[in-house]
Amino acid sequence: MLRKVYKDLFYLAGTSGYEKDVRQYMKSFMEKYGNYTIEQDRLGSIFAVKKAKDENAPVVMVAGHMDEVGLIVVGITDLGMLKMQPIGGLIGEVFVSQVLNVYTKQGVIKGVVGAIPPHLKKEQTTKLEELTLDIGASSKEEAISFGVSLGDMVLYDNPFAQTKNPYRVISKAIDNRYGCGLALETIAKFNDIDLPFTLVCGATVQEEVGLRGAETAVNQFHPDIFIALDASPVNDALDKEAMGGLNKGFLIRMYDPKNVMHQGLLEYFVSLAKKHKIPHQHFMSMGGTDAAKALDMDAGILATTIGLPARYIHSTAAMMDTRDLDAAQKMLFTVLRTLNPEKIKKLKEANS
Repeated sequence: MLRKVYKDLFYLAGTSGYEKDVRQYMKSFMEKYGNYTIEQDRLGSIFAVKKAKDENAPVVMVAGHMDEVGLIVVGITDLGMLKMQPIGGLIGEVFVSQVLNVYTKQGVIKGVVGAIPPHLKKEQTTKLEELTLDIGASSKEEAISFGVSLGDMVLYDNPFAQTKNPYRVISKAIDNRYGCGLALETIAKFNDIDLPFTLVCGATVQEEVGLRGAETAVNQFHPDIFIALDASPVNDALDKEAMGGLNKGFLIRMYDPKNVMHQGLLEYFVSLAKKHKIPHQHFMSMGGTDAAKALDMDAGILATTIGLPARYIHSTAAMMDTRDLDAAQKMLFTVLRTLNPEKIKKLKEANS
């Protein structure tokens, strides 16, 4: 069964720049563990910091990201329809006929994305800029009277469901409340464990719109190692030759366009996973994670991702397997238990 912290996080609404409720949940969780201090940057990323006894000890940073993909109100037509802009990578087909929530300052109101019957369409593709959200208003003035403002966040209800397969879950925001939940579990796990490095563990903001929170957070903490926790898209349901699938273990992200995995880290991760019998799978992606931003900051940071395979991300609902989540958790905990200053030094020198 999925642990409560993840379900709680999946239900929270928070697109890029609108992560307030997720951040508050994480902060409340962090406050229960007194061996950490809580630090937040001016963009809104939040981390629990557990200082090593040696003030010169290396810094290991573990980060999910709080934001999910969604929409924002960018216009109101004379007929009271709302025009929307995507926040993060989304396609129009995902939203046709969907009931959406507009998060106004006065509360949440419902609307439906209008669908043009196929026999009236000139083309069978759907562009987001062509879609309008019908909130039941008959004029622009009435829509405004409902409380709608430009800049309001728009999201869908969470279709959370446990499938007949007891390990598989359907939810919105698996990307990337998985990373937030695992970061919180890590904070709890290591609260009373002395570590030979400073642990910085939490989540960034605005990953889905350019890895922005990772940049400010890395600037704040200057880690020696950065581990992103993120969900990645797998296509095993539709392509038997696809790299990555459910119930095959956590993802070792050996390549994406902005991060070719450091050879020392790759060897370390593979050998550690094999030694501890942690299910894992090699993976490549055409997208990026916060590790890509950390990688080329300062003089270069050892940065990689412990990935969760998920089907159908960047849509209204995705699917994950809790056995992969358990593998990701075991891998992260094992990495943190085995790292020490000497090992970190050797990893840094592995590519030289």
